[in-house]
Amino acid sequence: MRGTGRKGRLATIVRDLDIPRPFDLGDFVARLEHQRNRPIVLRPFRAGPGVPCGLLIATADADYVFHEQGTTPFHATHIKLHELAHILLDHRNGTVVWTKLVNLLVPDVDPELVQLILSRTAYSTAEEREAETLASLILEETGDPPRPAPVTGPETGSFLDRLERAWGRGSSASQAA
Repeated sequence: MRGTGRKGRLATIVRDLDIPRPFDLGDFVARLEHQRNRPIVLRPFRAGPGVPCGLLIATADADYVFHEQGTTPFHATHIKLHELAHILLDHRNGTVVWTKLVNLLVPDVDPELVQLILSRTAYSTAEEREAETLASLILEETGDPPRPAPVTGPETGSFLDRLERAWGRGSSASQAA
């Protein structure tokens, strides 16, 4: 018998999802759109200090998922899945509609038509934790979740060199002294 409660609910949602193999986020979103008969629009944006890295804006006609574009592919996928999890969980306890933010992100949508805004700022509420858990379970279920970017790469050496110089410890710093 499947677990009951929140864990059982999340397991049921994941089991009932039509997850493409191999996993492709675009295909996954297209399947959700078809299942829900409602468009989902993914849009990147640049978040700054105090701005959430993900945001769901539900309007009368579509769901808009905004995600930080200046991050790793793994993190971007996780942000998108987190916002999609809010949709799958039918979370409706959105924040107050931020008219200026709506005008900035979706200028073609009348702010009065916005039905819901859910932002990913912190995991302090039960809904945020639930969406984060569901996003992680979906990634786990794909069988081939995106991998985090490697810590080292072709530019690592020059980056470390610049740090050393900035701290006055590198070869250029000692030559300047």
